[in-house]
This record gives sequence, C-alpha cells and structure tokens, in this order.
Amino acid sequence: MAPPVRDTSRALRWSILLGVAAFLVTLGVRAGEAHKPVTSKYDYNRDVFPLLRDNCGRCHVDGGVAPMSLLTYKEAVPWAESIRDELTTGRMPPWPMDPRSPAVTGMHPISARDVDVIVTWAAGGTPRDWSADVDKQLPPVTPQKRWKLGQPDLVVAMQGEYTLGANLVEETKEFSIPLGITQVTWVSAADLLPETPMMARDAIVSIENGPTLALWQPGSDPLRAPSGAAFRVAPGARLHLQIHYKKPYSQEQNAMSDKSQIGLYFTDPPASGRELQSVVTGAKTASSESTGVENLKAALPSAGRVYALRPMLDKAYGSVDIVAITPGGRRISLLKLRGPRPQWFRRYWMQEAIELPGGSAIEARFTPLGDYSDEMKASVDRFPLQLAVDYVPQ
Repeated sequence: MAPPVRDTSRALRWSILLGVAAFLVTLGVRAGEAHKPVTSKYDYNRDVFPLLRDNCGRCHVDGGVAPMSLLTYKEAVPWAESIRDELTTGRMPPWPMDPRSPAVTGMHPISARDVDVIVTWAAGGTPRDWSADVDKQLPPVTPQKRWKLGQPDLVVAMQGEYTLGANLVEETKEFSIPLGITQVTWVSAADLLPETPMMARDAIVSIENGPTLALWQPGSDPLRAPSGAAFRVAPGARLHLQIHYKKPYSQEQNAMSDKSQIGLYFTDPPASGRELQSVVTGAKTASSESTGVENLKAALPSAGRVYALRPMLDKAYGSVDIVAITPGGRRISLLKLRGPRPQWFRRYWMQEAIELPGGSAIEARFTPLGDYSDEMKASVDRFPLQLAVDYVPQ
C-alpha cells in the first residue's frame, strides 16, 4: 500500500497557529498575567513606577506606614485592582477637597493624567516592561527620614523611648516635652520626624494650654503659616504631643519602639503684633435623626482674619460645608469637603485669608454618607465631632 499523502498546507497552517499562540503566551508571561488580556500601552517600569514612587511612595514603601509597598512590580501587581478602585473613587490619595471649594494651600497631590496612566495599567493586564530589557532592575526606594521644610530652628525629642508591647496593636499616647525657650518666640510651622516611621500613624503637636502648631500625617508636607500669621510661644512653655501608633500587619505580634523628634520653625513677629488664635466648637446646633446631618456653629469673639479651618470628624461623612455669616446676613463660603474620613484630619490653610467683622459666625454642616457598608470601623475612637477656626483678631 502506498503511504498516505501528507497535507503540507494543513501542517503549515497548524505551524502558524502554534507560532501565534506561543507569541501570545510569551506576551502574557512578559506582562506577568498570562491569563489576562494585555491592553495597556503603559508598563510598570517605564510609566507606573515613577508615579507610584512620587505620589504614594512616602507611605506605600517597604518600612513605611502603609500596610503594603507598591514600589516593585512584584509588590504592586497583586494590588492592581485595589489601586484602580482607590484612585477612581477618590479615596486615595486622601485629599477630600470639593472642586467648588475656595482654594486652600497644598492642593491635590496627583494629577488626572497620572491617575489615568495608573488605572489604564491596572485594568489593562499590568504589563511589566515593553522595552527589550525585561529584566531591568528599578532603583530601590526607602523611607526618607528628613525634615521636609529643611533643618528646624529648634529640635526637641520625646524624653524617653516609647514601646508598643507585643500584646497591643495600636495606642494613642500623650507626651509633655520641655522646649527650653526663655523668651517670647514666634513659630510658623512644626514637623514630626518618627524614629520608626512604620508605626507612627498621625500626631497633633501643640503648646500646653496654648495653640495647636500642627496636625501631622506621614504622607503630607508641613505648611508654614502665611505672612501675617504666627503662633506665639511663651517663655517656659512645654510641648504637648499626641501621637497615634499602630503596628503594620507584619509586626502585630512583636513589640515596637519609637522616639520621635519635633522640629519648630521660627519667624518674625507679625506686623500686627497679634498671634494666631483659635475658636473651637463641638456644640451641635441641630441634628436630624432621619438624615443624620450635624451642624456646628462658632462665633468669632471679635473682628479678624480667618486663616485656617480644622474640622475633626467622629466618622466618615459624605460632605462638609463651612460658611461664614456676617451680622448683615452675608454668607461667605470658606471650605467644602467631599467624602472626608476621620483618620485623615488636617489643617486647611486658606490661600486668601477672609476678613470678617465682629459678630460674625462660622457654621459647618456635616452630611453623612448614604451607605456606610464599605467603611472600616475605627479601632480607636479618638475625637468627637468638632470644628476649630484659626484667626488673627484685629
């Protein structure tokens, strides 16, 4: 019997198909996700890493305060879906300014273009590197222990090391620290430098029985009080430090220690000779049980210039709207927040101070979220709902 005739055209077609399949598999493996279609024109090494480093790297770094690092391809890929969700919902980076709000200093830390690049990469197959050098090693990133405003005029430290024991995951501690100041000193800013960054979550730096100098967060830059405003520190004053410690997941069973430093930045006395003062209110003027809306009201003791606002939240809110009301009934918008969370408290310095006549009032309306099912319950209840207004009296 004659041997069967080989169908060379069929064999050629199979060879081509197998070659294409091999190429696609190689492409998928190169992207790090062989089972996902790769549609992103951006890759991690060239496009995404610099954005994560510059916008997220203060916290999401090995040894940082965030629960995961995002600064290697291997670390970032498992979190791609979460990265996409956090960016598109606006939960990260934590900047709750409403676009309709009057301008404040230190605006949104990430651009819409950068968000688009990261989200396109995260949703498009998470490719690693489209260049020929697929094994390129990116430069390592480590937490930066440095003063963000440069060397302070005065540095003081906690008088002893604090240890969060193996039996605790988090704790808020208060410390009293002598400053050694022998004459009236004017302060424009304060900063915190933790010895162990991964356990310091936030802090409030103030003068005992005096002004609040700073609300510190690990990913935020300290800001100086604007020209014409400063905090007065009397001779013999002591610093009051309230610092919130929480261990990262990897260290929850271990004891951890910290000895933070606080830096103060001095300035000339304000031309008016008057210090930044604060009006603080936690008194609710009205509350609706059906809607959950809370209202706070503060009255300025005298005419003055409002420089900053400090809303401290007891829970997450859908929005916060703060206005000034003059004796004549004029309403002046001061601050609008959208989706603020209690763990991301901050002082909002206004780009332009607002001059108000005597008898003016500050009113704040806190509207709750429509759905709290996705909100994580805070393990430490730290603050009641309150509002502080920083102003210089005339």
